[in-house]
Amino acid sequence: MRSSSSLEIQQDSGSSIESEKIISEMKKTMKSNMIVAALIATATFAAGFTLPGGYIQSGSSNQGMSVLSVLPKNGTNGSFESFVIEDSIAMLLSMSAIVIYFIASFPIKDMRTVGTYLLLGNILTLLAMLTMVVAFLDGLQAVVSTSSFLDRITIVTYLATFLIFLKLTSFSV
Repeated sequence: MRSSSSLEIQQDSGSSIESEKIISEMKKTMKSNMIVAALIATATFAAGFTLPGGYIQSGSSNQGMSVLSVLPKNGTNGSFESFVIEDSIAMLLSMSAIVIYFIASFPIKDMRTVGTYLLLGNILTLLAMLTMVVAFLDGLQAVVSTSSFLDRITIVTYLATFLIFLKLTSFSV
């Protein structure tokens, strides 16, 4: 006949094995999410160097500068400046998520800590995605701002993107 203490030990080891499996699954999810965050960082980095509107090619003192940054607003209503800021924020958020996922890749046995890292990384990645989409739309609006039809389509796309994001993240409007 077994004592009650040996049963408790068996139960503890069973929950420990289950906990290790859950931690393992969370870490697999984090590896996949790290790839997504790295892709966002890559896209925003590239967008920062291939600015909308291109670069000034002439031999003037502004050669190599972004066309939309040199011309006085150029009818863009601040869309270019918004693009640069949002692109930078998206890159910062995605790089922060990568750091969180990297730290979480170290041997951590506490399920609550791993879950916190996963949640924080997911939030940063989702915010980076949303900010990247908004930056894209601002860059598009900066380039096509002279066309009122395209400007309206861009605004509708803004709203649709925001509503879809809210729906996908289970927030209620």
